[in-house]
Parts: sequence; C-alpha cells; structure tokens
Amino acid sequence: MTYYVCLLTSAMNSLDTPVEQVMTKPVKTVDRELAVRDVSKLLASEAVGSVVVETEYGRGILTKTDIIAGLRDGMDPDTTPVGDLMTTPVKTIDPGAPLEEAIDTMVEHSIKRLVVDGQADGVGILTTTDVMQELSPDLDRVVEMFAEG
Repeated sequence: MTYYVCLLTSAMNSLDTPVEQVMTKPVKTVDRELAVRDVSKLLASEAVGSVVVETEYGRGILTKTDIIAGLRDGMDPDTTPVGDLMTTPVKTIDPGAPLEEAIDTMVEHSIKRLVVDGQADGVGILTTTDVMQELSPDLDRVVEMFAEG
C-alpha cells in the first residue's frame, strides 16, 4: 500500500513542476506581416503546430488550425499576412508558475497552448503535449497499479 501512495504522491508532485522545466523553447516567432504561405512552410519544416507572432502591440499566436480555417474561408495564403489570422491577445504564463496553474488556465480557456513570457532570454510555449509528456510516466504507473489490483 505504501508503494501506491508513493506513486500517487509522485504524480501529484509533478503538478508543482515549474512551467519553464516543461515548456518548449525556443519557440518559433514571426513578424505579423509575413505571408501565411511562408509561415505554413516554416510550420511544416520545423514540425511545429504554432508560431508566436510579434506585433507592435504585443504577441499573438498562429496555429495550423487557424491557417486551415483561413483557407476554408477563401484567404489567399500568398497575400494574407499572418497578423490577419493570428489569435490575440494570447494567454500567457510566468515561467516560474507551477504546472498545475498552467493546466487550470488551459482548461478554463479551452486552449492547447500557453505562451511562456517574462523571461530575459525570450519566450517559450507550453502545449498540452508538453504537459502530458511530463505527467505521463507517473500517470502510467498509477494506471498500471490500479489495473493490477
């Protein structure tokens, strides 16, 4: 029984991990005036699902889903700047915030990405994939424990 408690405690402790230890960095950033086609090529070549868009007013985010929606709506990828498709304002989180806070924010706002801001050396991004990779080893052991009875 003590082993099971240790596993559950380990899984819960992962929620205290600072976001900066889990986030993806560096994140790809682009200027808001860049054409959608150019950013699409960047997403494909870098095998990432989003970019942070820098504007004179702050940051936005552009995802593959945003691009697909734009194409569906008749957007010309050669002439449309990414600033026209990006989501803004973005939800951000401090790099020192606990993972639990990030998860709460993602769930509350039904989002899959948080821009990690407030660092002297740039910006990062935290995705639901990053979160699951952090929690997965402990959760796998807990699931196995309950499956074994």
